[in-house]
Amino acid sequence: MEMLTEKLGLALVFSFVVWLGATVFFMLFGSAVLAEPGQDSFMLRFLLLEAGTFALLYAVILAYRRVDKSRFAAVKFGIVGSAVGLFLDTFSLWHHSLIFPALSQGQVIGFAVWMVFAYAMYLTIPLILEKRRSAV
Repeated sequence: MEMLTEKLGLALVFSFVVWLGATVFFMLFGSAVLAEPGQDSFMLRFLLLEAGTFALLYAVILAYRRVDKSRFAAVKFGIVGSAVGLFLDTFSLWHHSLIFPALSQGQVIGFAVWMVFAYAMYLTIPLILEKRRSAV
């Protein structure tokens, strides 16, 4: 249990910044980058968004590990970040007309699809990094 509580405040701050960055990105550019799931362009846009998300999450997780040198820091960040983000995104989706007024109903669904996959990466990337670290 100590693994999760050591430097918890730092993990919470990083997690909130990641969530805020993603939310602001979709507030500003969501109508331009999101497609509705039934559109022909959905899969390509989804894959491009997820590729960018992977690169950014990977970089943020590596940066977090430089600041938090405790054992399993990346795994802790993945768990805390996903929990914080899912909690906050519950309200983002609930009040999507206030948070994302430029998005159509279909684009909100597209955002939710992106979000679910992004949280899966948020949990998986730290596990992969930890496995690679322990193999060395």
